[in-house]
Amino acid sequence: MTRIGVIGGGIAGSTVSVELAEAGFEITLFEKAGEIGGQVSEFGCKATDICTRCNLCLVDSVFNQLNQDSKIKINKGHQVIDSYKENDSFTLYCEEDGNEKVYKGFDRIVLATGYRRWSELETGTPEIFTDQRIIWSGEFEEMLFKRRDYLQNKDLELDIDFKPESAYFIQCNGSRSPQEKAAYCSRVCCGYNYRIARVLRENYPELELGIFFIDMQESGFLTDLSFQKLIDEEIKYFNCKPLRINKRDEQIEIAYEDQAAGEMKKVKTDLLILSEGIHPGKENELWSKLFNLQLNSDGFLEEINPGRETGVYLAGTVSGPGDIATTISKSKAVANKIIAAEKEVVI
Repeated sequence: MTRIGVIGGGIAGSTVSVELAEAGFEITLFEKAGEIGGQVSEFGCKATDICTRCNLCLVDSVFNQLNQDSKIKINKGHQVIDSYKENDSFTLYCEEDGNEKVYKGFDRIVLATGYRRWSELETGTPEIFTDQRIIWSGEFEEMLFKRRDYLQNKDLELDIDFKPESAYFIQCNGSRSPQEKAAYCSRVCCGYNYRIARVLRENYPELELGIFFIDMQESGFLTDLSFQKLIDEEIKYFNCKPLRINKRDEQIEIAYEDQAAGEMKKVKTDLLILSEGIHPGKENELWSKLFNLQLNSDGFLEEINPGRETGVYLAGTVSGPGDIATTISKSKAVANKIIAAEKEVVI
């Protein structure tokens, strides 16, 4: 039986594992954390009175299948530190609780170790100062997590020490900026914060809402994001990136250029929510050396030769930004490539 080693237990690695197990392959999944799920396991439902297609509902079914399939062996708390290939067979060296473990005999390897949020990087965003009224979207996600089962818990409770009368979003933190080593678009922030804003509008109808963005991006199955939708939801939009952020009178003051009017303007908000760009995972450089891959100009992984030849495949955001729906779709495509390659080998 063909043996596949999958490195990374987030939605990408889990999707690949489930698809390949259903096709009859023997899967060993390595996850460095103590639990399966990756970053998506901390996300919350973004439904309002209708489904906003955040696709979180797709995630639980994948993880349920993963835990129930006897052909998938899950190794939690296993950090892959080295690899060796001989006669088309891979050996993986892992560290678990300070001890080295060796796993041999893998015919193919799938790398699915995801990404880092911008707020997790050491550099941070120097022009944004620390204040209780400024939070990252990841911190807001912790509040949304309590609504993960939306049908059981619809209400959103703001876990902050004050009652805001306004909330503004700033897009492209950690994206679209050479200074932040991320000249690319992370693709997910526009739809992500639009959904959050709609949840806020439903739960706090009197809240003043606004979004600053460079341009509007759609990703996955989000097809209804438009200027008109923002107007319908009474969400102000500013087609620019703020020039300066200061604290004024217990509020956050945002200075920006009104390009249509050709002048500088300011707006104040009680709560400022910063989007978080998708950045390359910190293991990417290691993977490039161990598995003969290359880093693209943005730091994400790319194949030098196709997986059919090397036996190494990339799944999910290890190779570039993507939302839940895109990650699941592309991970299924990776599984199908492996299945097709194995059929040719058998023939």
